[in-house]
Amino acid sequence: MILLAETTMPSYEPVRAIQRGLAVLRAISEHGPVTIADLVIRCSCPQPTVVRLLETLIAEGYVYRQAGKSTYLVTGRTLALGRGFDSKSLLLQIAAPIIDQMHIQTGWPSNLAVFDRDAMVILCSNRASLGLSLPGRTGARIPLTTTGVGLVTLAFMPEEERKTALSRARETGGRWNSDPRMAPRLAAKLAQIRRDGYAFADEEYLEAVYQSRIWAVAFPIMTRDGKVPAAISSLVLTVAGERRRLLQSILPSLRKAAVSIRDRLVADGQ
Repeated sequence: MILLAETTMPSYEPVRAIQRGLAVLRAISEHGPVTIADLVIRCSCPQPTVVRLLETLIAEGYVYRQAGKSTYLVTGRTLALGRGFDSKSLLLQIAAPIIDQMHIQTGWPSNLAVFDRDAMVILCSNRASLGLSLPGRTGARIPLTTTGVGLVTLAFMPEEERKTALSRARETGGRWNSDPRMAPRLAAKLAQIRRDGYAFADEEYLEAVYQSRIWAVAFPIMTRDGKVPAAISSLVLTVAGERRRLLQSILPSLRKAAVSIRDRLVADGQ
């Protein structure tokens, strides 16, 4: 079984400046190149604050301004921040070739994501093959309650674990985690996902993030004891055709890939 590192509750209130600095760095990494105006919107920070944070990140060598432009990107130094994370974990080694093979079979790219306290983290993605500039790169944290991988993970969590995850997500904030409209319909949605065995990303989320250019369907990678260490999704262009017809080929491939990853993990003693 794959275990995520445990963390303890903080003894003090979080440092707001560090939280904002990390939010700016994350936004540039996931959505760059971006302007100051983009960051003001994405990070919900005043422009003077964003400017100060940018200047600090530039001084520390993590961000640079593109020559002759008013846009910003991260530098190679940001790679050092991930050295403590095992990007060549057993899950990734097993899943990556299976996901690539599924892409060849279906023609549609996929994300592999793992649950991390209050969000899903994209561990592997070949979404660039869509030929579109889509947010959400490897290492990105994406919402639990609106993404296909998040919803299918929540659906098959033990109840107490699910309550804790949702509570943490609300405390973290963000548009989707704290939207009061989501909570009343979430229980029914999760029940439907348990019946179906798969989940679709929320339509409002897809409209806001992707302008409804894509839809996504996700399947859990479930161990024999019912745990969901990861989830896998397929991303499909909306203009590709009628969803029901496309699902006839996508769902069997998605299910087969999830089972193959699960079986390989079991064979390796996880």
